[in-house]
Amino acid sequence: MATRDEIERVRDATDLAALIGEFVALQPRGREHVGLCPFHDDSRPSFAVVTHKGSAFYKCHACGAAGDCFRFVQEHLGKDFGEALRFLAERAGVELTRGVDPAQEQAASRKAWLRKALDAGQAHFQRQLADDAGGRDARAAIASRGIAPAMVEAFGIGSAGEGWSTLKDELASDELPVRVLVAAGLLKQREDERTWDAFRHRLIFPITDETGRPIAFGGRILSEGEEPKYLNSCEHDLFHKSRTLYGLHLARRSIMSTGLAVVAEGYTDVIACHQAGFSNVVATLGTSLTEQHARALSRLCQTTVLLFDGDEAGQRAAARAIPIVLGQDIDVRICVLPEDVDPDTLLRQQDGQEAFRQALDSAVDAFEFLLLRLERDMEEANGMSARQKATEAFISMMGDFGIHKAAPLRRAMVTSRLAELAGVAPAVIADLLERRPSPAQPAGDARFDGPESEVEIAPALRRAELDLLGIAIHTQRVDIAGLCDGPAMADPAARRIAEALQRASRSDAPLTVQTLLECLADETDRKLASDLYFDGQRLLEASEGDADQTIARCCDALDRCRRRIDSRQRMADWKASAGSDPQAAAKVIEHLKGMGPRAGAMPRPAGQ
Repeated sequence: MATRDEIERVRDATDLAALIGEFVALQPRGREHVGLCPFHDDSRPSFAVVTHKGSAFYKCHACGAAGDCFRFVQEHLGKDFGEALRFLAERAGVELTRGVDPAQEQAASRKAWLRKALDAGQAHFQRQLADDAGGRDARAAIASRGIAPAMVEAFGIGSAGEGWSTLKDELASDELPVRVLVAAGLLKQREDERTWDAFRHRLIFPITDETGRPIAFGGRILSEGEEPKYLNSCEHDLFHKSRTLYGLHLARRSIMSTGLAVVAEGYTDVIACHQAGFSNVVATLGTSLTEQHARALSRLCQTTVLLFDGDEAGQRAAARAIPIVLGQDIDVRICVLPEDVDPDTLLRQQDGQEAFRQALDSAVDAFEFLLLRLERDMEEANGMSARQKATEAFISMMGDFGIHKAAPLRRAMVTSRLAELAGVAPAVIADLLERRPSPAQPAGDARFDGPESEVEIAPALRRAELDLLGIAIHTQRVDIAGLCDGPAMADPAARRIAEALQRASRSDAPLTVQTLLECLADETDRKLASDLYFDGQRLLEASEGDADQTIARCCDALDRCRRRIDSRQRMADWKASAGSDPQAAAKVIEHLKGMGPRAGAMPRPAGQ
């Protein structure tokens, strides 16, 4: 395993705000950076990146996600710790002298085997493209589409050979078994275990993750008449169509800088757009736009244009895609190109770039697009009954796919426009929309409400314990040993965090929020610990930065809570021993008034 020193060198060399900023649009706010959380369906910036006071960690105030650079790479990019360490080390230019044995890691990790196979597959396809004979047809197809060499390199375009086992013959070995090539979608296998290349005689488009590494492949036929025209890899641990957007690793920076994402329908459309200077274009992978796609884009920009071909199929695809994104906090617009024209064809025409730009500028709001289609259907309807059915079908669709999630003003505008088309009062439409049941919230989309106390603890005592921990995390000036060796924390979560603070303070690494979070295995405890950092910051700000005064106040508050609870317990004990004798109960009260605290006082900074 890597040494602690190596881990800390990589951590110190990583600019966390810059790292996260490659995947999430962040804006500076005071001493922090904020943006939409990449770990839940965030509708307002609740995600903070803290990089001051010797700490560098992220924290979502809505879902509780928290961690350092390693955890972000593990959770957002789906890597294990060893992979995250090497990824960040390479990114920061830090050379690791020790590491995990690659052979052992591959034997233990299915994902590592898949990545090895996919990397080997991409190299194979690129070698095939460069081969004089094997890549001839693919190079001709590239030339006929006017794809520049720079785009071939940027998108990693390759070629699959004509043979049934070209890839297998080159790649299958003891280091890369056939079963791994099958799992990665590079080979197909029958029940009798006979295998053949999944891609034969096709132009190959690598499908990558957000870092640019291949996770799957798409292939377009090179011989007309073969079916299917386009073929994608099967899904596996690293590849899920509903979450993946083609070209996102190349388009991300442009999307964030322009605040606009354009979603096309195919690989060649994306490549043609990037070649023409429209580098904020991505594509879905043979599926309609999903909520996961829309959520990923909403973290990068405020506006998404869905781009569709001008035929009727394109119109229907646009109508299907819109309801998916109605509930996302993003402005969705629809651009339908002229009939029989796709982006690749349009951009290769004379003045094609200007025509394409004008088409994007004329994109209409998603609701407006649906209403225009409804208006067309109403005009074509024969009779009142047909118009009624068209209106009811539209209302049903709106109810099923998210009108209740839309902003109130937008919902009112849709209601007014729909009432105008139907020739009824807006109140009638509003009533019909209200009667539609809202879709049930998915179980996995529930908001985190915070941990409940594991035992009955006075709220004031729990708050006092947590406040002191917050100051300890934020200032590192509280006697950490005293937190654990003195009177025990009454709240179990506070006790676990105090013990983790003690472990972190004893390690070789500096005591920071990152090292504290590493010492906490439970997600609830991690959320609470990161919350306490911000609580400590607010307490300090209330005292105008006087750390000693803040610590003293927290210690005094905790001591008072402990004395109060201790006195109540002693009163209960004395009452129990005195029984029902009123005179004995009176003596208990008089006795307690003169007693000092039994609980030990909290340790304070030197001089307090």
